[in-house]
Parts: sequence; C-alpha cells; structure tokens
Amino acid sequence: MQLINQSAYAQELYNNNVAIPGVPATDSQVNTAVLKSVNNMITGAVNQPTGNDLPPDERNGNANTSIATVQTLYNAQPPTSTSIVLLGEDHNNAQDHQRANAYIAAMDAIPPTLTPTLVVFERALTYPEPNVVPVVRETNLTTARVGGVAENFGMSLSKSQRSMVVGGYLALIVASGNQHDINRFMLFYGANHNDIFKYFDYYADHSAGYYVKKETRIFFNIRSYQN
Repeated sequence: MQLINQSAYAQELYNNNVAIPGVPATDSQVNTAVLKSVNNMITGAVNQPTGNDLPPDERNGNANTSIATVQTLYNAQPPTSTSIVLLGEDHNNAQDHQRANAYIAAMDAIPPTLTPTLVVFERALTYPEPNVVPVVRETNLTTARVGGVAENFGMSLSKSQRSMVVGGYLALIVASGNQHDINRFMLFYGANHNDIFKYFDYYADHSAGYYVKKETRIFFNIRSYQN
C-alpha cells in the first residue's frame, strides 16, 4: 500500500470531469472519471502477485461486534492481504456514536487494542481523529481547486457515486506501493455504504491494479444499531 495525497486524487477526479459543482452527476460520468483517475495515479507497485484471481471473503457482524473481534481479524491476516472493516452507522443513533468513539479510543490506548493502518471518515462526521493512525476524509476526496477556489463537488454526487469515489481511492492506494504489505482499513460510514466493497473490487479489477484481486481480501460489514 502507498498513501496517495487526498487532494491530488480529488483534483484528478475533477480534471477527469467527475462532476460540475451544483450539477447532478451521472453514474457513467463518475465511473469513467474514477477509473481513469485510478489508472493515472497508481504508482510504485512492487511484488505484484501472480496466479488466479481470488474471490473476496465477505463477512457480516452484529452491531455490537467487539473491538477484540476486529483485532483478531487483523491479527490473523497473512502477508499480501487487505481487510476493510466498515463500521456502518446511522448518523443520528446514539449507540452508533458511542461505539465509534470506543473504537477510536481503542486505537489511542497505550498499548493500542485496535490497530488499523488507515481510518476513513464519511463526510460530516465529527469524531476525534485517532492520534497515530492516518486518516482519510471523504470531503478531502471530493474537494478540488476550481478557478483558485476550493469546491466540494461531492455535493453533486449521489450516495452510491460517493461510494465509487471512496472505493476507487482505496483501490488506488492498495494497488500502489509494496504488494507484500498487510492493509488494515476501518471505515466510519453510513449503514448503507457497504457498496464501497463492490467498488473497491471493481476499480481494482478494471484498472492497472488488477493484481489486487489476486490477493486475499476480507470485507467485514458491521451493522448499525439502527438496522
């Protein structure tokens, strides 16, 4: 994995006509822009696996899935693998908020009891950022410079189109860099955004990062208390 500058990705998307601020985008328009951007930005890939494509290992967890359960998943990963845990939530549900804060506190514990390598926040979430784990914010992935002014083109995207953008970014960073890395991601996202998993695989499969599908991939969706 290799982290790619979030603003650079957003600018690449905008330059590839992902959306015009204030004008609703089409699915085809967003898909084309994300795929082109991923292809253009994959960098530094080494130790690409060969062999057959592997199906993703898709799992579901109850709303009260423990922190220890997620850490066990992380600890059990073999080299050259990726796990993405989506902590689905309803943004108005107090139990979901309490759970999210507990997960972040576990990352900040000494020693930490939860060790993702990357945390991704949906737009408008105001949780404190973990002290050590790198953070990606959806808003950063959808804000470009337009005529010298910062414009959030994400406001022109539908829920599924925003999932395309995030899934594409995750595919990009996993496909970049050393493919012997173990990638442990945690997504703080709405309960209906588990389509990010689908888009992650799609953009890996249809881009120059096709080798990602030859790696172990675990997608773990933890439901909202609201579901």
